[in-house]
Amino acid sequence: MLILPFFLFSQVEDTTIVLYPDIEAKFPGGPTEMKRFIIDNLEYPKIEFETIPDGRIFIEFIVNLDGSIEQVKTREEGVKELDNAYIEVIKNMPNWIPAEVNGVKVRSRGILPFRICFQ
Repeated sequence: MLILPFFLFSQVEDTTIVLYPDIEAKFPGGPTEMKRFIIDNLEYPKIEFETIPDGRIFIEFIVNLDGSIEQVKTREEGVKELDNAYIEVIKNMPNWIPAEVNGVKVRSRGILPFRICFQ
């Protein structure tokens, strides 16, 4: 009888998100490849750019144990079409190299800042 409850709990996936891992999650190929991916895949929406204030967009997401990305969102809402363009490019990224704590892969939160400046 005591084995059954232990068995049931051992099947539950760990949903803990580590905020300060020993090794941060990273894009495969590093920052240079990530920048290239974003430039190649970001599609700006068709909106009047003159009406968009300069500023920053912060995109938050979770990197899972397998490197997949989920729960992509902006920290603060700005211009909806522009926010959605950045969210989509992050959602379409290849799997990241997951974060680690004591040599064990963990789920972690990522935040990417984007500077918005139209000239």
